[in-house]
Parts: sequence; structure tokens; C-alpha cells
Amino acid sequence: MLNSLVKEHYQWIMQSAFKYCKNRMDAEDLAEETILKILTNKQNYDENKPFKPWCSVIMLNTYITAYKHDSLIHFEDEDKAKYEVSELDTEQQVRLSEVLGFIDDCRVKSCSVDCVMMYADGYSYDEIACSMSIPVGTVRSRISYGRDMLRKYIDYQKVK
Repeated sequence: MLNSLVKEHYQWIMQSAFKYCKNRMDAEDLAEETILKILTNKQNYDENKPFKPWCSVIMLNTYITAYKHDSLIHFEDEDKAKYEVSELDTEQQVRLSEVLGFIDDCRVKSCSVDCVMMYADGYSYDEIACSMSIPVGTVRSRISYGRDMLRKYIDYQKVK
């Protein structure tokens, strides 16, 4: 059943992966990783629910995990970022300082960024909820809102 759904939606999976990666090779890698995780975790799929949202969540989490591991910024906690500036050229240093500035500016506007930072550090929704004394649903919505805000803010700064 799930194998046929993957075959049926393969083109959509590739298009979705391309939206995250922006280049074909990375999109193919993300799509392959997503399909592998789908087939590995097929026992968790509820056939009564739609396939695309389930697949989208797996792809997003796979992308975030891959980005976190390949990122120049490795979060130690919600307030600190560890990076090797000496290994970066001047242009990369400027970009890095801009991104860190974007994060700080967004933090001033919303506490959602703190949830995003903790999530990027590998904390689960439950751990974030416990440490911030808020419901898990609030953590999920703050992470979603915070990601969108950071994405929009960074895109807005590129246009300037």
C-alpha cells in the first residue's frame, strides 16, 4: 500500500524537496532520504489519514536535521552560537553576522524564536514545553511561527 503511494506521489515528493533545497542534487538527496524514512517507518502510517501531510512532516524534519548537521552554526543553547570564524572567508563571515543579527532582531519581536533555537539544538517539543512552562501545542505553534518569521525576515533583508 505505502509503496504504491510513494510511486504515485514521487513527482510531488521531488517538487517538495526542490522547494527546500533549490538545487537538483540536494533535492534528490532529500527526496531519497524522505522516501527511505517513509518506507522504514511504514508501520507508523495511518492509512485512514492523508499521505501528503505525513510525508511533508517527514521531509521537513529530514531537511532540518540535515541542515543542522551541515550548518556553519551549531547551537549550544538558546542564547549561544558556536562557530569557527577562522575557517570562514570574509563573505561568509559577513553572512554569518547578518544571520545572527536577524535572529537577534526576531528575538526582540517574539519569544517564538527561543522555541525555534531550542528545537534547533535538538530539544523535543515536550522538553521545550517543560523548560518554558507552556503547553506542547503552544511550542509547536511558536516553532512554526518562529520559522516563518525568520524565513520572511531573511528574505526581506536579501531584497533590500
